[in-house]
Amino acid sequence: MIRLFISVLLLVGLASCGGERREARATFNNGVSALAKGELEQAEKLLLEARDKAGMDPDLQFRAAYNLGLVYAAQSEKAKGGEEPDLEKALSLAQTAAMWFGDASHQHEDDKDTTTNLAIVRARIQAISDELRKGEGSLEARLDALIGEQRAVLDDARDAWAAIKETGGSDPLAQQAAMANLADRERGIVAEAGTLTDLAADEIDAIGKKAEDQRSQEEKSRVVQLKNVDLLLLDARGRISEARRKLQDLAAEDGVARAEAALIALKRAREQLLDPITRLRGLAQDELALLQETAYAGGSTGALLDAKHEPKAPDQLPGWMAPDKLAERQSGLRDRLEEVRAGLQAFIESPQAAIDPRAGVVDPEAGKQVKLIERIKVALPSVADASAAMERARAALGEKKLTAGIEEERAVLVALSKAIEQFANLKQTIELAHNDQQALIKLLGEEGAQLPTADRAKETRDALARNVARMPRLKELLAEEVTALAQKKQQLDQPPPTQPGAPAQPPPDPKQIEAAKQELAQQEQMLAQAEVLRGQAETALAALEKAIAANQDPLTPAKDGGTKIVELRKLFFSVIEHLQQLVIDQGETRDQSSVLNNEDQFAREAKLPGLVGRQDGHGEMAKAIAEALAAQADAAGKQQGQPPQPGAPDAKALAGAANEVRLAHGEMLDASGTLTKARDTKTSSERLDPALDSQAKAIEHLKAALALLQPPQNGKDKKQQQQQDQSDADQQQQQKPQQQSGGAGQRARDEDAKRQREKRRPGSDPAEKDW
Repeated sequence: MIRLFISVLLLVGLASCGGERREARATFNNGVSALAKGELEQAEKLLLEARDKAGMDPDLQFRAAYNLGLVYAAQSEKAKGGEEPDLEKALSLAQTAAMWFGDASHQHEDDKDTTTNLAIVRARIQAISDELRKGEGSLEARLDALIGEQRAVLDDARDAWAAIKETGGSDPLAQQAAMANLADRERGIVAEAGTLTDLAADEIDAIGKKAEDQRSQEEKSRVVQLKNVDLLLLDARGRISEARRKLQDLAAEDGVARAEAALIALKRAREQLLDPITRLRGLAQDELALLQETAYAGGSTGALLDAKHEPKAPDQLPGWMAPDKLAERQSGLRDRLEEVRAGLQAFIESPQAAIDPRAGVVDPEAGKQVKLIERIKVALPSVADASAAMERARAALGEKKLTAGIEEERAVLVALSKAIEQFANLKQTIELAHNDQQALIKLLGEEGAQLPTADRAKETRDALARNVARMPRLKELLAEEVTALAQKKQQLDQPPPTQPGAPAQPPPDPKQIEAAKQELAQQEQMLAQAEVLRGQAETALAALEKAIAANQDPLTPAKDGGTKIVELRKLFFSVIEHLQQLVIDQGETRDQSSVLNNEDQFAREAKLPGLVGRQDGHGEMAKAIAEALAAQADAAGKQQGQPPQPGAPDAKALAGAANEVRLAHGEMLDASGTLTKARDTKTSSERLDPALDSQAKAIEHLKAALALLQPPQNGKDKKQQQQQDQSDADQQQQQKPQQQSGGAGQRARDEDAKRQREKRRPGSDPAEKDW
């Protein structure tokens, strides 16, 4: 820390200069001391304060800017190299570091250390950017883009088909221009699919050049995946070409069928490169979309039943919603699910899975694999149930028994959710339990009384059974967290491992070790409290089962269990996390509303019920967040006179945030009202613009609440932000040649390695030691 030591001496020597300069320099010295101790947040706060108070002191302005560059660079490295690397945050911090080094360089252009560190941090910015962008041209990313293009063609082809049917086919040339455009787009898609086939073949060849015994297990698996991708892309190209010919011939109905078959083939190709759980989630989303369209085709929006007690379909049903077409889609989904099931079955039967889970497993990675295998074994029956339900749904749809088809599609979703849940983490499982418990309370209360008795009883039994089954799973997940904490504590008590030939590392700071131990102790207490709450929730659920069986009051134990799960949820979820997620969810719902605003009556009637449900859910979440923030504001107000926790919002900020969320809740109610009206009127003339405006205002209020709860860092005024934006723009201009050459990331790594070697030599450059 030679450079830091010199900075302190120079400013301490001048500390006798009076007034504000003396105070600013003292603050600076404290900031430098905090930086030397590795207390980065404290150093940042003090150095920003010193920089703000520097006034006309050019020496202090320079040194504060320089050392702020060091602080943000160190924070960037910490974000990049932590247990869960955050490259986006690391990039942002590195850009801030470059801004401060740039500010220092403008003041002292001839300072060698500043120039050197500015070059290093710019190279690191480029390296992080390269790492963030490295997947943009990958086979997976390009396949995702191609699927999006094919989906857009399918949607537009359906619109053209619907427009032709509306005229009764009296003018088959009315959509000629649109169909020709779609055919041209299919030409581009089939060409890109051919390019992706070449990419897969090149990667297969690259791995094939290695000797068999030199290929890793991942490479061997990758070759199998790529060969499957190659075959499915070949199939997709054929189907895209067929769709193109049909569109050129103005055969809209056949064009839609071929375009949909091409989309399915592309999806199957992409799924070869995904893990099974991601594939299951994608299948569940597609099955839900199929259920929504089947429900619309079956007239479940309120049509009367016919003589066979089947709901009558709407008079003008889009061709792709005809029962035989829905049956074809269900068959395709089952084929995809069977691929996943076969892969899971093959994995647990493979040699690496032949591990007795009762045997003592010392290797942590082997232990994870044992748990994964056990979870797959538990999930497989549910996957098989989903597959069987898909086959029954296909048969029912083929026979035009839409009510039976809908019931089987619902059974598919239930089975898939059971399978997917086996791989949910602790927070996800708690959230699922909370959602089902709240649904239980509604079913047992006045809201549930509005449902038919049989439906109410079935939904109640199902939700209760799911939560009862989750309690042992939560116990297991909490135990895993306790084990992980124990391993971390053990690592703190052991000296860090050293590589042979590597220079000796300085012993860790005892204060940092003690702080880490205290943090782990707090986490242990939280997990112990979580297990107590879990046990109490399990007891309440058992009491609820008994109350239902004995025909006694079930609402009291249901609410008791709900209270315990809510308390459990609070331990792991902060209000800010929920608020951040709500901003994302409301944004997605607004995007869906915007798309639906320009769609025809058929698409609207199929999708509006689900959209209304989503919007209502956002409103409920906003109401809960507002109540939680108001309670926190009241609690903080009662502690006046006591210093707030570092970084925690005060009572005023909490109250302001609660008010903003209440305003957002009001806008969400307005949006829901507009969507509900559009759903009930069943006409595309009912515009959704008022809902879009309300949704946008709701997002603004939610973001305002977040800003109150997470204020910007001290010293980040508008002028500094403008300087950072300009500095970032300058960096991008300077880095364009490097980006074009594609070697910036390697140059950064080479330069870092060189600096590290020089760092170990006597008389090495002092600026690098500041890192």
